[in-house]
Amino acid sequence: MSHLLADPTVALVVGGSADDRDRVRTAISDGDGGTVAGVVVDRADLAETLSERDDAGCIVAVDIGEAEFEDVYETARADGDRLPVVVYADGEAVAAVVAERADCRYLPRSASPATLARVVDDAVATFRERRQTAADSAVFRTLLEDGQMTMFAKDDEGRYVRMADVPHTPGPEAFIGNTDPEAFDHRTDADREAYEDDLRVAETGDPIRGQIEHFETQGGDYWSEVTKLPWRDDDGRVLGVVGYAIDVTDRMQLQHRLEEQQRRFDQFASYVSHDLRTPLQISVGALERAREGHESAFDRIERANERIEEILEDLSALSKGDRSVDLSEEVLDVLDVGVSSTALGPLVEQVWSVHGTDEATLDVAVPEGTEIIAETESVRPLVENLLKNALDHAGPDVTVRVGTTDRGFYVEDDGPGIPEAEREKVLEAGYTTAEDGTGTGLAIVTETVDQQGWDIDIGESETGGSPGARFEFDECPVVVPEPVEPTDPVALTESVDVGEVSVPGSAETGTSDRSWRVVGNGRDIWHDIDEFHFRHGEVSGPVRIQGRLADLESVHEYSKAGLMVRDTLAEDAAFAFVGATADHGTETMWRDEVGAAAGSDQFEEPYDAYPWYRLDAVDGTVTLSSSTDGREWQPIDQRRIDLADPVVVGLAVCSHSVDETSEARFEDVTVTELDPVD
Repeated sequence: MSHLLADPTVALVVGGSADDRDRVRTAISDGDGGTVAGVVVDRADLAETLSERDDAGCIVAVDIGEAEFEDVYETARADGDRLPVVVYADGEAVAAVVAERADCRYLPRSASPATLARVVDDAVATFRERRQTAADSAVFRTLLEDGQMTMFAKDDEGRYVRMADVPHTPGPEAFIGNTDPEAFDHRTDADREAYEDDLRVAETGDPIRGQIEHFETQGGDYWSEVTKLPWRDDDGRVLGVVGYAIDVTDRMQLQHRLEEQQRRFDQFASYVSHDLRTPLQISVGALERAREGHESAFDRIERANERIEEILEDLSALSKGDRSVDLSEEVLDVLDVGVSSTALGPLVEQVWSVHGTDEATLDVAVPEGTEIIAETESVRPLVENLLKNALDHAGPDVTVRVGTTDRGFYVEDDGPGIPEAEREKVLEAGYTTAEDGTGTGLAIVTETVDQQGWDIDIGESETGGSPGARFEFDECPVVVPEPVEPTDPVALTESVDVGEVSVPGSAETGTSDRSWRVVGNGRDIWHDIDEFHFRHGEVSGPVRIQGRLADLESVHEYSKAGLMVRDTLAEDAAFAFVGATADHGTETMWRDEVGAAAGSDQFEEPYDAYPWYRLDAVDGTVTLSSSTDGREWQPIDQRRIDLADPVVVGLAVCSHSVDETSEARFEDVTVTELDPVD
């Protein structure tokens, strides 16, 4: 496209006699416009001249017939720039042929030299404008189609007229003619606010630059930096809005982490003071009894001191956050990396043994073996402060119950409860109803919830006859054991590409009938995208698949391979997945019902730290686990997935690339039906 750097100011004169060409050249060069120079060229040399000159803006053909015109016209077209052709000749036949061709003008020889010059000037000016417009359009089209950057144009009513083709969004055709709320099915307030911004820019002509927009999906929180400019015509009238959005999620997450670290630093001292108070009081009281000769008091002092040490360790971990420091891979290799869990029932009972009273009652309504997928150091301060809160505010004979929900757990009591108007305030730092209170207890609960990414809801309890307080934690991965026994094996008999992949995938057995080599293409498995290769079998009833991911040849940091169960092979089917990514460790993914947006979590441990994976699907509950050796299993998530009967289960590989495939090698793969154990 170097010709765009040269201004088209030359008209190439061909045909006719040498004298005629010279006269035409003179007429063009001496015209009133003074912007076009005539250059005489032999018709036989026209193609070569066009390939060498970037400043040609028109061809003037003198005294040529129909066949000669066709030859000149095709030569002008072959150059690719669609040069206009002005035919300066006599004859009705050639005039008729010229009239049928685009970008051509016919002028009889009776026309004056001045008229010829004006026509040529106009042809060159039109060509110059058309060429620039075409180049601008091609540049914009390339950015829209291949730039993988969110760019758009909207009319004055906020309706898309152009939209870039970018990953993780519907295709451009889904946007055209729709506003943001319509295109995104009125999902969030952010869509409505974006639409209102469009109308404001179109109405006022005032741009919006670098505005941060936040939106939530099932896969997490995302931020964009958006610029919207008024789209004007040549007369300055506003036609609509053009703009672009840049993904700044990483930047905003880093900013929030820094803010969190600062907030933890500021609150650390008050937390230490609050949590140390009870064991210190116990220790001081027991010390007095020890001085009076009660030897059993020494045991209480010892337990209190041990609890002080635990509190310091817990609060230190809380103040730092789970993943606030990026350790080197060499360091992580020698640490206990991966996903940590906490046995909920034993933790509750251990905390109660320190803080409970003889008059109070604890009811642990938690199935044996239930685990919270979080570090004990993070969960213990939360449980401790909730139990202490119940003991402090619900009376000495309070009954406290701890139990599980579909996606979390709860702590409730039979005390006086919390008025609805106060339920948000009680979680704020500094809030207290006691004259000597610090207001930090439930703020520690809020700290843990925020740090873990859970949700909290305060309501009325179902314990006893009075409406006590109930603290319910949602989106908290709680795994309740599903006792099962493997029975009959299931064969992986079919291979299929799910979704519209660009490169067909494949699967074949490896060195044994329990090993597989699976090759897959596909943009992603996330949100509304399902593109991957799937080696699978069909089974009715509960099923387990497990195996070792021996190798993954990746082409992208989010190339992935793992185990999957699906409702069907349809692109929007409900599913669950557990496996590994190239650069972000273990990944779990899910679509809890048909047509919903798929979500995902990455655990960021070093690659190969946990190469074994297992997936159990029992009556709509899917449990995802990992292991270092295929014998000791660590549950990492459990979800309710709306699975029909039968389901498809197998091995999935997605390259996270349009053009390339990834290859995964699975070893020791087994698929078995399961029988629930009473």
